[in-house]
Amino acid sequence: MRVLVTIFEKLIPMSGGGTSRISSVIRAFVARGHEVHVVSSIAVPKGEAIRELGCADWLPVQGVNRLGRWKMPKYMIAFPPSILRVANYARRLKPDLIVSHNSIAGYGALLAKRFEPTTLVVLDLTDLLFEYLEDYRSRWLPAILGVGRLMERTSIRDSDKIITISQSMKDIASRFGAQLEKIDVVPDGVDTMIFRPVDGQPLRERHAPGAKHVVIFHGVIDPQDGPELMVDAGRLVVEREPATSFWLVGDGAAVPALKERVRRYGLEERFYFSGWVPQGEVPRYISASDLGLVILPDVLSARGRVTLKEFECWACGVPAVLPRLPALQEVTGEGEAAVFYRPGDHEDLAEKICHLLVDDDRRREMGARGERLVKERFEWRSLADRFVRLCEGYLG
Repeated sequence: MRVLVTIFEKLIPMSGGGTSRISSVIRAFVARGHEVHVVSSIAVPKGEAIRELGCADWLPVQGVNRLGRWKMPKYMIAFPPSILRVANYARRLKPDLIVSHNSIAGYGALLAKRFEPTTLVVLDLTDLLFEYLEDYRSRWLPAILGVGRLMERTSIRDSDKIITISQSMKDIASRFGAQLEKIDVVPDGVDTMIFRPVDGQPLRERHAPGAKHVVIFHGVIDPQDGPELMVDAGRLVVEREPATSFWLVGDGAAVPALKERVRRYGLEERFYFSGWVPQGEVPRYISASDLGLVILPDVLSARGRVTLKEFECWACGVPAVLPRLPALQEVTGEGEAAVFYRPGDHEDLAEKICHLLVDDDRRREMGARGERLVKERFEWRSLADRFVRLCEGYLG
């Protein structure tokens, strides 16, 4: 069949977010013999992108730096022309199937369906893009929220099928108007060919000399996720376990404020900010650590989200401390490969971190269970194949 895959993030090189998921899905479509066309932002020549994923064609669209301070207003500028380009490209292509990652790309697919009603539109729903914008200050925010939420709910309500990442997100989509029988769940995962235990000791010696323990957070560091919780908890952890270092591996709009908070608390020697790190280097940082962190607030979007961070930590044999949110609790039980803290409670987070830092045997056991868990249930190759087989079934 002829498949069009759309995502408004930078797909090559991968920029985080849904790009790991979508690139795995594209490869699975190609491996099963389908003709795949892609619309996304890329930072390489079009021909190189086509060769890397084996696609038939690629339509580049404007990208937005996910690490930038004003990324949400920039998205609002980039989205409308990208939506129209998707609709026009699909009108000419006449695909059997359009798979769109998240709601705004999905809105473009719905416009395309007006030209070709027989095209099946599948929305890959991993996040709600307009449920946390209140953290971005702008006089235009009410208008942006109103239009964005309307488009998001239209995509969820009117797509032919939805594949989402958790039962919790499935329930949220149902509340937004989607019929439950048209929603399937394929969780996020990890590529264990990239994320696996490797030698991180040289990094530890370089960036945490003399540290007994290293706690890591990796990925995009956004203000709406409340990352200041790490610094507030870190101050309490260092009081109890002074030989502990915190690594923030990644970049984002929240980093300047976090660095100032670290300076104000006098924790400069305990916190290391790496800046953006290529994906292939991240496993070395995780393997050099003792414990991984996921920071999310208790808001609607986060209750349905399943981040990549915990899977990547587990694949490297490192346990995680997770916020007690519904979707994350679907992934693992308390004490299996992670422990849970109350979202937004830095004292509870610090307590959970300290309990694991002083128990080396328990950390090793949890890390080993996490490694087995991702190999059995959360490996991208099997998840992407399941995704593609669902799509084939929809058309069949």
